[in-house]
Amino acid sequence: MRLGCVVMASGEGRRFSAAGGAGNKLTAELGGEAVVVRTALSVPSALAGGFETVVSTRWPRVAELCAERGLACMLHGGADRAASVRAGLTFGAARWDGCLFLPGDQPLVRPASFYALRDAFAAAPEVPVRLAQAGAPASPVLFPRRLFGALMALEGADGGRSVLAAEKHVELVDAQAAEELLDIDVPADLERAARLLG
Repeated sequence: MRLGCVVMASGEGRRFSAAGGAGNKLTAELGGEAVVVRTALSVPSALAGGFETVVSTRWPRVAELCAERGLACMLHGGADRAASVRAGLTFGAARWDGCLFLPGDQPLVRPASFYALRDAFAAAPEVPVRLAQAGAPASPVLFPRRLFGALMALEGADGGRSVLAAEKHVELVDAQAAEELLDIDVPADLERAARLLG
């Protein structure tokens, strides 16, 4: 079983800027790395029984940071979420049995949670699997290969929500800790993430 992970890194981060954050939140420093780099590096690699990871972005600076750390990256020209989905999936759809979509501003997911998602998918490889907290669905989401066509057909701001909504069953896997679901929306989130890492 070969699994991919697309780190979604094309958002504008308007809430971050509106709350006083400087620049793009994806490139903000967190524990010595850019947020998006830390997120991508948090994913267990295929060599460790995890995922083949690629960052999908429309920001040249994000692509530069990925290159500096040896991370695969798909730089695309689309301005919407669906374009980021398509670019990332194009990187490995031909060889992946499933693809995990991870927001680029969610850097605290633990390896144990990634492996739990993998194991749940391996037990039922036709069923989408989603990280959750106390039964409440969250991100990331692991889509089976049979849904790749639907994901490639997405348009606009839809990042896969409509594809999940059409599914009769989505398996939920609880995160190891609530802080894993933290995403960096405002500067206070970045400060909290830094404290949790410290």
